[in-house]
Amino acid sequence: MDLLSMWEGTANNSMNRSLLEGEECCDVVIIGGGFTGLSTAYHLQEKQCSTIVLEQGKVGCGASGRNGGEVLTGYLGSMEYWTEKKGLHAAKKMWQLSLDSIDLIENIINKHDISCDFKRNGDFLAAYKPSHLESMKKDQEFMASKLNYYGIDIVEKNEIKNELETSFYSGGRVDYKSAHFHPLNYTLGLAKAAEKLGAKIYERSEATGVKRNSKNKFIVRTDKGKVIADNLVIATNAYSGDLNKIVKKSVVPVESIMIATESLPEDVVEALIKNNRAVSDTKNLLYYFRRTGDNRLAFGGSGRASSKRDQNRIYENLLEGMLSVFPQLKGTRIEYRWGGKVGFTQNMLPCIGQLKDGAHFAFGYGGHGAAMASLLGKTMAEDILEEGDPDNPLRIKKLRSIPFHNQHSKAVGVMKFYKQFQDRFFG
Repeated sequence: MDLLSMWEGTANNSMNRSLLEGEECCDVVIIGGGFTGLSTAYHLQEKQCSTIVLEQGKVGCGASGRNGGEVLTGYLGSMEYWTEKKGLHAAKKMWQLSLDSIDLIENIINKHDISCDFKRNGDFLAAYKPSHLESMKKDQEFMASKLNYYGIDIVEKNEIKNELETSFYSGGRVDYKSAHFHPLNYTLGLAKAAEKLGAKIYERSEATGVKRNSKNKFIVRTDKGKVIADNLVIATNAYSGDLNKIVKKSVVPVESIMIATESLPEDVVEALIKNNRAVSDTKNLLYYFRRTGDNRLAFGGSGRASSKRDQNRIYENLLEGMLSVFPQLKGTRIEYRWGGKVGFTQNMLPCIGQLKDGAHFAFGYGGHGAAMASLLGKTMAEDILEEGDPDNPLRIKKLRSIPFHNQHSKAVGVMKFYKQFQDRFFG
């Protein structure tokens, strides 16, 4: 399903980096050239810690360059839910981390003048049903009373035209701290920033094996070379292959797909999403959409295809979804369609930690990686430098495989069918 994404089609000029050949040595070798791995390299190089990044394709070819570019506060599930699960102290820290993650991205973009259409205009969560709007009102009250967060406003159904030119939704809420950007251009800019600080990035250099030598150093092999390092970072998320079975079995990859229209007249796209916010909705099989820097509508949703025929069908269904929200776009040409993988952990939270052999990992962003991945990359850098916060609520002591992981594709298919059924018949 890896069709040409709109982000690739509209990207800034990218470098053609060499592949790893021969033997290299560094302080930290990082597997994965997306948000997480590049942020780890960037923050380590800031502290004069030498890094090598190994990317199996090109920088940003995975989720970091294919996602919706919605840089959102929070996590899957409400903060009231996470307060019940983890306690108020941990929930407060979790929420602050989500705010810090967006601040970090904004600071990196400004410091290195990364051209990626970053807009911090907030996000709009659209209520699919009236009952969902009532839940948002309770959530707003909880956030203010328990987490001292007042950056949320409720939009009633009769006010929705102030946000979206649609009658599809029953209102919604605005969170003013969220943002959106061109994710691939941010990734490319982050890579260049890390390289300016001394990081080495090798593309088309898939890690094929990891072991420890007699001096307790990590040796990471590729087809044509190897890297010897004191520390190892695994930052592969939903694109984890067979390199490490524990990591692979601890994250479930779920397909997400997007389409993008042709460039629209500025007044048309401004009317669709009035305040240029990142938008998502509360359907179980959600839609998410936004304006782009070149005046397109980028529209995403859930997708899983086993054949070319299925692939065409799911994109047709997504187009129907876009037209159900914005029927005024009927006849508009779709110029791009593409898909990618989102990584989910068993408890639906991103996680960070170390394996038994000492390798560091962070993954499982559940659709919030555009925000959280850069921060967890920085956190891994701090851990390696022994500067990390041991009380980080996303830290786990032991990584455990998800039971029946090899059946996850069937389970995801059943889950999506069930959630689609819920969206149609239940509030």
